[in-house]
Amino acid sequence: MSLFSKKIINWQKKAGRSNLPWQTQNPYHTWISEIMLQQTQVSTVIPYFHKFIKVFPNIESLAKKDLEDVLALWSGLGYYSRARNIHKTSIILKNEFNNQLPEKYEDLIKLPGIGISTAGAILSLAFEKPGIILDGNVKRVLLRYTGDKSPINESKTQKKLIKFSEKLLPKKNFRLYSQGMMDLGSMICKPKNPICQKCPIYKNCKSFELNFQDIIPFKKPLKQKKEKEINWYLIFSKDKVLLKRNDKKGIWQNLWVFPEKDLISKTKLRLLKDKEKLPLMIHNLSHQKLFISTVKYSIKNKDRLPIDRTNFAWVNKSDSGKMGLPKPVKEIINNYL
Repeated sequence: MSLFSKKIINWQKKAGRSNLPWQTQNPYHTWISEIMLQQTQVSTVIPYFHKFIKVFPNIESLAKKDLEDVLALWSGLGYYSRARNIHKTSIILKNEFNNQLPEKYEDLIKLPGIGISTAGAILSLAFEKPGIILDGNVKRVLLRYTGDKSPINESKTQKKLIKFSEKLLPKKNFRLYSQGMMDLGSMICKPKNPICQKCPIYKNCKSFELNFQDIIPFKKPLKQKKEKEINWYLIFSKDKVLLKRNDKKGIWQNLWVFPEKDLISKTKLRLLKDKEKLPLMIHNLSHQKLFISTVKYSIKNKDRLPIDRTNFAWVNKSDSGKMGLPKPVKEIINNYL
C-alpha cells in the first residue's frame, strides 16, 4: 500500500463522512446515489434519494414501472438523461442479471449511464473491489497534489488522471479509500479556501508547496452557451391546466411541458380568453440559455378546445406535482395558477 493511500484511509476512518443515506453497502443504493450526484450537490440529492428509494426500493420495483414514473420523481433534479438511463439499465439488470448489479467492471461499463467513475464507485463502495473514482472532487485533489495545471475539463487530463489513479490504488480497504478521496475533496480540498492544514497529504502537495491552490485546478473556458427562445401557452380551465408530453429529443424529452405557440392554431386561439403575458423567464442549463416567453389564457369549457389526447392532458394543479415536469414549468404553475 502506498503512503498516499494509507494516509487517505486513516483520515477517512477519523474524519470522513459515514452517515450519508446511501452508505449502506447496498449496490443498488450506491448506483442510484452516484448517478444522482453527477453534477449535483450532496445536499440537493439527499431528499431526492430518500423519495426515490421509498418508491423504488430495489431494481425489480424500478424495472416494473414506466419511464414516466421515474421522471416524475426526478422532476427538478435536472439532467433528465440520467433518469432515462437509470430506467433503461434497470430493465437490462432485470432481464440479464437477475435484478442485481454485476460485480465485474466490463459488465458495468456497458450499462447505460455508467462510465469509468460510476463503475469504479460501485465496485469499491458496494463490492469492496478496486475501482477508480474520478468525480470533480477527486480530480481537484489529484491535480492539486501533483501541481498539474492541465485543464480539468479536457479529455487528455482525464486519461492522465486515470493512469495516475491506478498507481495510487491500495491493496485493500477500497471502500474507505474511495470514500476518503471524495470526502477529502468535498470537505477539505474545496474549490475555494481549501483547509490545507487539515489535509492528510498536504506535506507532499505541490500546490500547497507552491501556493497554487487558487490556480489549480485550471478550467478551460467553455464555449459561449447557445441561446434558445421558447414560446409557451399557459392554458387553464378552472382548476386544470393543459400540458403536452414533450416527444422531441434533447432537453426535457418525455417530460410534460406547456403547448408551444406553433401548436395552437388561430382557430383554437379564438376560443381562449383573458390573455396575459407573463414576465420573461431566463433559465440556464449547462449548455444552453433559455429565454421563455409565456402567455396565459383561460377557457371556460375545456371540452370546446380540441386536443390530441395521446400527447395532451388536462391536469389538476395538485396532480401536476406527481408528473415529470421541468423546473420552469413547475415554477410557472406554482406562481401563476
